[in-house]
Amino acid sequence: MFGNRFCAGVAVAVLAGQVVTAASVPAYAVAVPGAQSLAPADPLGSVLEELLLAQYSSSMSSEPSGPSYDVDRQERDPKLSASYDLDERVTRGVIWIIQNGSNECRNSIRPEYRFDCLRNVLGRAASTIENRPNYRDAARELRSLSRKLDGIVSKYQDRSAPRAAVGQRTYRAVSTANLDQARREASEAIDESVTKLLRSAGNSEKRKTHYSQIATAVGSTKRLLRS
Repeated sequence: MFGNRFCAGVAVAVLAGQVVTAASVPAYAVAVPGAQSLAPADPLGSVLEELLLAQYSSSMSSEPSGPSYDVDRQERDPKLSASYDLDERVTRGVIWIIQNGSNECRNSIRPEYRFDCLRNVLGRAASTIENRPNYRDAARELRSLSRKLDGIVSKYQDRSAPRAAVGQRTYRAVSTANLDQARREASEAIDESVTKLLRSAGNSEKRKTHYSQIATAVGSTKRLLRS
C-alpha cells in the first residue's frame, strides 16, 4: 500500500511540475484551417488538457495504425480523423491539402517548378486516405495522378537548373523550352483523374458527394499550371 501511495505521489508531483514549468512559458495561438484564431485564456488549463490527451492517446493500443509513407518524398498523414468511414472532416481535410498546397506552389516558386510541387501535394493527399476503405479508390486516383506528374517532370526536367526549396521540400524544374508541352500533358492527366474519381464513386450517393468534392479540388489545380 505504501508503494502504491508513493507511486501516485510521484505521478502527481511530475504532473504538477510540468504544469508549473508550462506556466512560465509564453502561450502561442495555433492557426487551424477553417477556424477562428483565439487567444489562449487559460494556459494552465491548456497544458493539463494536452497532458491528459497525450496519456489517453498512448493508452489506445487497439487503434489501427496509419498509412505507410514515402519518406523520400516527405509525404505525411495529418491525422484528420479516427473514422475509417466516409467522413466530412476527412473529405474537407483532403480538399484543404490540395487547395492549400496548390496555393503554396503558386505563391512560392516559379512556373517550371510547380509540376513537381503539385506532384508532392497530391501524394500527400493520397497518403491521408489510402488506408481508409471507403476512400481507397479516391486515394488510388490521387496517387496515380501524382505519379503521372512525376513522369512528366522526369521527361522534361531541366537538369541544369537548381532545385527550388519550400520549407524542407525541394522541387525539380521543367525546362522552359518544354513548359507548354508539360502543361498540356499535365492538364490532360488532371482531366482524366477527375473523370475517374467521379466514376469510382459508383452508385452510392454518399460516395458521390465526397468523391465529387475531391474531384472538384483536383480539377482546380489546372489553374496553378496555367498561372
